[in-house]
Amino acid sequence: MNDRMNRGSGGSTGGSGRGNQPGGRSSDRQGGSNRSGSDRGRNFRNDSDARRGTGSANRPPEPLIPEDVVPQDLDTAVRRDLLSLDRTNADTVSRHLIMTFRLLDEDPQLALEHARAARRRAGRIAMVREAAGLAAYNAQEWAEALSELRAARRMSGGNALLPMIADCERGLGRPERAIDVARSEEARALTGEEAAEMRIVESGARLDLGDFDKAIVTLQTKDLDPSRVGTEAARYFYAYAAALLAADRRDEAITWFMNAAAADDDDATDAEERLMELSNPEGIDTEFEEGGLAGEDETSTPTTLAQSAPTARSVPVVAEPVQVPAPVVPKLVPAEPAEPGARLRDGYDVLLLDLDGTVYAGKDEIPGAREALDAGDQRNFYVTNNASRSPGDVAAHLRDLGFVAEPDEVVTSAQTAARLLAEQLPMGSRVLVVGTDALVHEVRSAGLGVTRSADDRPAAVVQGHSPDTDWSNLSEAALAIRAGARWIACNVDATLPTDRGLLVGNGSMVAAVANATGQQPQVAGKPAAPLMIDAVNRSGSKTPLVVGDRLDTDIEGANAIEADSLLVLTGVSTAVDALNAPEAQRPTFVSADLSGLNAAGDDVVVGPRPGWHVSVLDGTLTVVAQDGADASAVLYAVLHAAWSQEPRARWTVEAAEEEAQAALMGAGLLS
Repeated sequence: MNDRMNRGSGGSTGGSGRGNQPGGRSSDRQGGSNRSGSDRGRNFRNDSDARRGTGSANRPPEPLIPEDVVPQDLDTAVRRDLLSLDRTNADTVSRHLIMTFRLLDEDPQLALEHARAARRRAGRIAMVREAAGLAAYNAQEWAEALSELRAARRMSGGNALLPMIADCERGLGRPERAIDVARSEEARALTGEEAAEMRIVESGARLDLGDFDKAIVTLQTKDLDPSRVGTEAARYFYAYAAALLAADRRDEAITWFMNAAAADDDDATDAEERLMELSNPEGIDTEFEEGGLAGEDETSTPTTLAQSAPTARSVPVVAEPVQVPAPVVPKLVPAEPAEPGARLRDGYDVLLLDLDGTVYAGKDEIPGAREALDAGDQRNFYVTNNASRSPGDVAAHLRDLGFVAEPDEVVTSAQTAARLLAEQLPMGSRVLVVGTDALVHEVRSAGLGVTRSADDRPAAVVQGHSPDTDWSNLSEAALAIRAGARWIACNVDATLPTDRGLLVGNGSMVAAVANATGQQPQVAGKPAAPLMIDAVNRSGSKTPLVVGDRLDTDIEGANAIEADSLLVLTGVSTAVDALNAPEAQRPTFVSADLSGLNAAGDDVVVGPRPGWHVSVLDGTLTVVAQDGADASAVLYAVLHAAWSQEPRARWTVEAAEEEAQAALMGAGLLS
């Protein structure tokens, strides 16, 4: 139906080319014919009044029109098509058209009566014939719909009605003719939604003929993108799921019914109901009814094979071993030696910043963070292990705090986990998600289906932080993993820094599942390399500086890709933690906060410092302050002394005199 008529109606047109799914040619889901009264079986091609169009003699009674329906309610462009009629007749036709569109869904038969009335008055106007065809289509009057739609197409000269014309052939029990229409030169020239509609109809016709494989292949186009949302996407996914189910590919069908339900914002399909049916195989009729659609015999019930497809055997889905390629670490360039007086940040082209504990703590900015970041020209990319929020939400929160941030400058472990899944699983595979809707969105955007239940036999489990994760969620993950599902954790942070302190992090919940299954996940986020690789690739950086507050994630993640790093002491890791850090977790630079970015690089690099002497004996670091010792430099001297030795589980720090003791306490190395 053309856009002008959609706008003019003020209601739903019902769409076109419904094919093998609900919401259009309703015989596919409801069965039977809705013809009623004296109009049963009537074909207006043989109606002399219809041929005259505007004649009034012997005109049948017309349905009543409410007084509040006025011609001006019809779109101006549509009313312009009626200018060839006299004013009184044009106004009446306009009001009948308005009623047609209003009633298409709630009362298809009455809508058809209004459309017939408009047709009798203005049968030579293409738009009126199109409306009559649509109303007959919605009312399952296939022969009448076919006649009207063909007439409208001849009069308008366009091909947009071809999907509905082909579907009417299906409704008349002639799937071969439907396929002929779909394969015609005119149909092949269709684009966009009209082309998708035609593929849906062609797929349904092939199902009618029992040609399941071709029905599936017909729909395998770029339109099968699970990240799409909206009615058109939902209907396309639904048609594909129906074809899969007819071909006895039940598990794949469930995935695509899930995708259809997720995309169906307007409840245009019954995908959720189909999922409920499929979750109860005993309730599904496995009888296979051959013969396709019924013809014009009013005692028969049109049926699609998608409705009556046999149920596949219920078998567990076990993820086949996949050879996971080693991550390709970006080729980074060492930072140039700093010029005298140059700031630390000036040696790097991009800052890869952690969020929680580095830039903000919960809802609050860490004091001075915004001013510190605003003092340079580098692009800032925010790299977070927290998979609970979308990049858009993270960027919005940063902007609320006064930072400059766009969604494409936020790199989350949820995005990386979804990428890993897409690389290791076939498109459309089902993934059990333990996490928020933000993680669900990333998984769907990667072309994968989503479930929350192990009963759906997912091929993989992905686990990210959510404050709503509970015993039942973890148990579903454990069941799926024990059944053979691949397991990816967005991150393994044991704690989550907030303005209230450290809360339970995703890593603690991952540990619970690991304990229950005896298995370990593949990790997407820091300290594993995948998230850092994604951040570098997204930013296009050659000399990035990684900035974060955690040694075991941010700093170890930087070392995994051989990037320089700055540890800020505003979050989880302390100076004592840095002192005792294993080699893989040692930062290049250390600063109390982000102001270190704008300090001279020599002032925040770990190394010896004038005025401070540190002796080492049996795991004890003894610190002596000499003349001119700068208290702010003691941390770097002590870290250098400890890291120059063989790694130890724990260092003891002591002061040789009062000046050293005061400096060490200020640095957080003594309590």
